[in-house]
Amino acid sequence: MYPIIVCEDDAAQLEQLHTLIKNYILFHSDLFKIELTANNPNDVLTYLEKEEPQSGIYFLDIDLQNKIDGIQLAEEIRKVDVQAKIIFVTTHDELAPLTLKRKVAAIDFIEKDQPLENFRQEIYDTLTYAQQLIDETRTVQKRGFSFEVGTQVYNLDKSEVIFVEASDIPHRLNIFSTNGKFEFYGKLTDLEDKYDFLFKISRSCLINPENIHHINFANREIGFSNGETRKFSIGKSRKLKSLIKETL
Repeated sequence: MYPIIVCEDDAAQLEQLHTLIKNYILFHSDLFKIELTANNPNDVLTYLEKEEPQSGIYFLDIDLQNKIDGIQLAEEIRKVDVQAKIIFVTTHDELAPLTLKRKVAAIDFIEKDQPLENFRQEIYDTLTYAQQLIDETRTVQKRGFSFEVGTQVYNLDKSEVIFVEASDIPHRLNIFSTNGKFEFYGKLTDLEDKYDFLFKISRSCLINPENIHHINFANREIGFSNGETRKFSIGKSRKLKSLIKETL
């Protein structure tokens, strides 16, 4: 899905944006979903905190008649949704250079003061472009593995991932790679859905079969290329045998 979030303080303009986006979804793709339309940036901040969206598409006015303007809101969005596609829809075209200076990496800057047909077409073109960017990013991610430690983003090649397991600290995971061990925030279920090359050997561990060194089926233990070993659930034996044949 491609979650769409709209923030515009003017009720009539908010409704117009909502209608244009809804019509685009109706005739172009059911993968888009309008998750939130808000006239207050604080509603968007609440949504970010609660849902932690990934690869969302955000239509933001710059002057929101609030302590938080659209550019500040975009900065907060970027902290949570690293791959966010941000589009400013505003009458303040003179602020375009400021969006570059603040490094919010907007993909478009659409002026409100133009004929409706032109405005509609710009909205539609931007949605098409945003989908292309998200699709390309997801294609790259499927070939590798990305995670964040603090403010730093790590991108590993698929071959570098050995296994990922739950940490002793709640809501954190440990990844063992050919480059060492890292701890980061995440959920195993999310990684299992996102990376199809990972195989779940137990409730707390996902492995990359390419980095299996040996398997002892008698005591249900897997040895990995880095010297680590992990136990696997008894119900995984048959699938592991198939995976070994496929890998070889």
